[in-house]
Amino acid sequence: MTNGEKEIINGCKRGDQACQEQLYKAYGPMIKAVCYRYVGYETEESKDLFHDIVISVLTKVNSYQSHNSLRSWIYKISVNKCIDFLRLKQIHRTESSDDSLVEFAAPEHHDDTLTMDQLVQIINTLPVNQKLAFNLYEVEGYTEQEIVEIMGMTPTNVRTLISRSKQSLRKRITAYLGKEIDIL
Repeated sequence: MTNGEKEIINGCKRGDQACQEQLYKAYGPMIKAVCYRYVGYETEESKDLFHDIVISVLTKVNSYQSHNSLRSWIYKISVNKCIDFLRLKQIHRTESSDDSLVEFAAPEHHDDTLTMDQLVQIINTLPVNQKLAFNLYEVEGYTEQEIVEIMGMTPTNVRTLISRSKQSLRKRITAYLGKEIDIL
């Protein structure tokens, strides 16, 4: 941990507003990126979740242990809050098992590439469990066993979700680009 991080943490533990602001400025973009990846780009839900995570980090700062990286501690809180949000959303929503393609507006300049924002938009059209499994496995780098524990599913169900998410993404990206792709 750097001296700057120590000062920020100690100040946040004392309730120093300037240190809280420094923490917000230093780690807010990372938290926002996690929210966008799991919940959607600049949606009201992702904005609300972002603020919830910042508040959670500030209220849990006394439990931070300096042998862990501050960045990884905040990142883990962010991912866990997003997972909890998606679980709650899954409980409150009945998902259709229909894996039909989502319609996308045709890009103004049609080429063979996707921007990161377009890819995130397509990933966010996946059913909640598929999106969660895909993000945990492909983006966050969790192992299948870790995902089993996080999602509370059997290994077979997790492997199926990962496989289905990749198939769905292939279809969605192909539909978006208007041609077959050979990734995923």
